[in-house]
Amino acid sequence: MLGNIKNKTNFFPFHSFSDTVFMNLDGGNNKMFEIFFFVNPIGVNCYQNEQEIIAAVSGYNQNISYHFIPITTMNTIRNDIKARHLSLNNVEVFNTFSQSAYNATKDYHTLKLIVGNKKARQYIINLQHAINDMNRTYSPELVDEILNSLDVSIKNFKKNRESNYIKLSMDKDLKLADDLNVVTTPTTIIFNYDDDQGDSGMMIEGCANREEIESAIVGDKQTSSDNSLRLL
Repeated sequence: MLGNIKNKTNFFPFHSFSDTVFMNLDGGNNKMFEIFFFVNPIGVNCYQNEQEIIAAVSGYNQNISYHFIPITTMNTIRNDIKARHLSLNNVEVFNTFSQSAYNATKDYHTLKLIVGNKKARQYIINLQHAINDMNRTYSPELVDEILNSLDVSIKNFKKNRESNYIKLSMDKDLKLADDLNVVTTPTTIIFNYDDDQGDSGMMIEGCANREEIESAIVGDKQTSSDNSLRLL
């Protein structure tokens, strides 16, 4: 359920993200909004929050660049376990979710390399659906099932998954998260380039509903009575 993690919204100076892979949700030529979505690739709140983001941006005619960035850290794993109302002191639970999230992140970067960002993101969405809606567990069998549904060569996937590039790609996203002080997932960062304050962006930490995201897009800093706003 949305709201398991208290929202915190921050504003921060503009940074260049020219090296980040993005996909265009609208197809126009003039980039108006840029959204960065940092997720735990199997996180229950991340899956729900992404649906809210897609619903929020789908009603806009402007061009929207959407950067989907899965990350796996100790903090993101602990937050996901907490959101599932499981014990943070259970080592077996932590190891299971930690390994699953790490492997899912590695899968994403492998797919991004061999078939592109669109199918890589669809893989994560399908995986999240299987784990969070259908109570499946991450496993080689589940991975193969999703790859087959996306018409991805399992042989090619396994061949490239252990390449040095995959580790470098994962490290690059972790550095981006560190540079932006992303400490939890989901974290949504929104730039509105038509805004008079075009040199700043809005960060929403934790879950946000559609109305809060829409308010952030149009520049309404009062997104929620629970949100804490500050300039970085």
